[in-house]
Amino acid sequence: MIQHITLITFKADTDSVQQQAVLAAFKRLPGLIPDMQNFHAGLDLGLLEGNAGLAVTAQFSRQENFLAYATHSAHMDVIFPVCGEVMASYATSQFEI
Repeated sequence: MIQHITLITFKADTDSVQQQAVLAAFKRLPGLIPDMQNFHAGLDLGLLEGNAGLAVTAQFSRQENFLAYATHSAHMDVIFPVCGEVMASYATSQFEI
């Protein structure tokens, strides 16, 4: 099983409406991209200073399924239009569970 994690840091002037729009876009992905075993996305609760603003986790049964997700057009069609202008940085990681 492949565990995928994405952490997004928002630009300082990103408001809560924009953050919610990014979250809503990410939550559309399971309906658009097949073969995800598990998917969660959420905004940071602000419990520690310096955290990323949004986290996404997804599980895939095989590497091929993850690679199909990672290159799926929904990232450009759904995510980038709302996230591109407000994202300061992001990081991803994949590991076996």
